[in-house]
Amino acid sequence: MKPFRDPEGLLFLTYLNYFSFMTNTLRTIFATVTIALFAACNQEPEKPAVVPGGQSRKLIDLHFQYLNDHNLTDLINQYADKAKITTNDWDGESYGRQGADQMFHQIFYVSPDAKYLVDNVINNDSTMIVEYDVIGLHDKLNSPIRYDLRNCSIFKIKNDQIVSEATYSNSRLYHAAK
Repeated sequence: MKPFRDPEGLLFLTYLNYFSFMTNTLRTIFATVTIALFAACNQEPEKPAVVPGGQSRKLIDLHFQYLNDHNLTDLINQYADKAKITTNDWDGESYGRQGADQMFHQIFYVSPDAKYLVDNVINNDSTMIVEYDVIGLHDKLNSPIRYDLRNCSIFKIKNDQIVSEATYSNSRLYHAAK
């Protein structure tokens, strides 16, 4: 077999050009991948969409769950230290957790089986308007009377705490329990 000869070195130059081309191509690819990775690492992670009033709605949903469970401890912890609580069922105004404790303690004592049925919620981020019915027994002189009340409460919320609550009641129906 006759050895291959390349007297002008064309084959060598062809290989040299090919490797040079491949090296430049690999450098370009490597640089592009490096830049893409660097750019991806420097981006902030996507934040979940924030629904206006979402936190307030969760707080109010828990509030009515605690009312229905008669969970006084968790219920009063939803109130800010200087929260103003007003209702036409309670004389005057109550303030803070201590006022909420007194008010709900009496409400739970007077009607231990009361249920709070939320009908409508209007959510404006830091202000929530809740329409609901309260049904239960009102024991007066050992004469059980079933009642249904229509209530509307306006909650003002700041830093995931109730800072103000105004509740308005309208008795719809009282009747003797059977």
